[in-house]
Amino acid sequence: MARQPAKTQKHAAEPLGRKDWIDAAISMLAEDNVEALRVDTLADKLGVTKGSFYWHFKGRDDLLSAVVEAWRLSMTSETRALIVDATGTPWERLKRLLRIAISGRPDVPGGPFEMTLRDWARRDPAVAEAVRQVDRERIAFLRQLYRDAGLSETDAADYAEMHMAYVIGTRMTLQPGDRDEIKRRRRIGETLLLPISGANKSG
Repeated sequence: MARQPAKTQKHAAEPLGRKDWIDAAISMLAEDNVEALRVDTLADKLGVTKGSFYWHFKGRDDLLSAVVEAWRLSMTSETRALIVDATGTPWERLKRLLRIAISGRPDVPGGPFEMTLRDWARRDPAVAEAVRQVDRERIAFLRQLYRDAGLSETDAADYAEMHMAYVIGTRMTLQPGDRDEIKRRRRIGETLLLPISGANKSG
């Protein structure tokens, strides 16, 4: 609570940009559902009036659309960076991706914000399409990594689907602060998703 005045002063001296509102909305959505997101509540958290909001957005729906698009672009670009641009063998990259996803971080695939989005997607076709686009890209990248690791086209496709399902499913029941459970889920994931015996010995 003591940090709020400093945050208000910062924003008072430096006008909020469009990205500030989007980031704040994402933070709120990681903690609550879409219905709980209100412009006045968001303005209070940022320590500003609603006038700044309407300078950047036509309304709440415009903000929500921007939030979904920002997530879509972030997830696809980060997925490329993690899988395509990362160094190491395909198995090492798969293991690294698995360890990042099964962690205490809220901003990874299957994290709190994404869980809110997936729930929202059940009621909003536009959000559902954005989620499908991201999922298709993730599956394609994973499939390519498994192919690069030596699996057949069929096996690579199957393992990519299992990898995605395991990461998202385990995040739904994972307590972020439970380090022992995080380690256990990683071990299970590596056993299930890194099928070549030597893979589990890399790093």
